[in-house]
Amino acid sequence: MAGGCVRRLVLILPLAGILALVGCDSYKADIAAVKRAQTIPGKTNEELVMDLAGARASIEWAAERSKVYDNDDIVAVTATINRLGQAGQRSRVDLVYIHNRQTKKVAFEELRLNGRRQDWLSGALNLMLLNQFKLQLQ
Repeated sequence: MAGGCVRRLVLILPLAGILALVGCDSYKADIAAVKRAQTIPGKTNEELVMDLAGARASIEWAAERSKVYDNDDIVAVTATINRLGQAGQRSRVDLVYIHNRQTKKVAFEELRLNGRRQDWLSGALNLMLLNQFKLQLQ
């Protein structure tokens, strides 16, 4: 009697684990789509992020269901750049993109510098300074 229960348990547990993994949403395809897309003509988003990062930075890509849009097909993909400035000051740049799984479109959503959301004008100016002159972010 106990042997039959053990055999069923040994067969059911791996099957349940596989079903649980299949049910989990993987965002690898969303991250890959955002990296390949060109938000700025002539340069992929991955190239843009690598250019902004420079030699003294690390880049992390992450994705999650968008909290802004009430739609499971819209995924927020964030490229986080952790920079180390000339004087040792650390700066963080978050570039947030939106990937629509239905339309296969990618759009730039927002820019955060050291955790603070930037408007388009000041964000573009700060990125230009960061990219061209490699100034530390305040």
